[in-house]
Amino acid sequence: IILLAQSPAGLKNLYRLVSYSHLFHFHNVPRIPRSLLMMHREGLLVGSACESGELFQALVAKKDDDEICAIAREYDYLEIQPIKNNAFMLRSHLVRDEEELRDLNKRILALGDRLGIPVVATCDVHFLDPTDNIYRQILLHSKGYSDVEYQPPLYFRTTEEMLDEFSYLGDRAFEVVVTNTNAIADKCAKLKPYPDGT
Repeated sequence: IILLAQSPAGLKNLYRLVSYSHLFHFHNVPRIPRSLLMMHREGLLVGSACESGELFQALVAKKDDDEICAIAREYDYLEIQPIKNNAFMLRSHLVRDEEELRDLNKRILALGDRLGIPVVATCDVHFLDPTDNIYRQILLHSKGYSDVEYQPPLYFRTTEEMLDEFSYLGDRAFEVVVTNTNAIADKCAKLKPYPDGT
């Protein structure tokens, strides 16, 4: 999931969730049980995240429509990402081709339309510039990953690059790249990570 603080109460809840996940729910990585998220959801916007997210995984697993809709309703916005971000799914034979990756994004867009949930194009940014990929490769190699040379382009893309990435959506590309992204940003107050004087 992606959690965005949209108010001071949301920032406080985000800090609570980070603390609880590290102190009480750490299992190789910090985790946030859904029950804990629901207790501290005030002031937060919840996004469906990348291919590792629950919604994308349900679509890939071809879960039934009712279950997919129930999962989608848990989120304030749904995310789609450039298909090159998920190219590993081709190597792993989880999808047939790039067209199937595009179809997954189109299905998320259609699902958002049906449920009235905005769909936002995101990059899953892990580094700023394309050349910074080498640092992520080093980190992943140190964790034992064997396919570090096939890392996706998880750099911060420009608006034009994102519009190009989603051009297969036709007129909807501008909506998911610009309009909906700005609408989500407008829901979030400008917050300081800590108060003045701290």
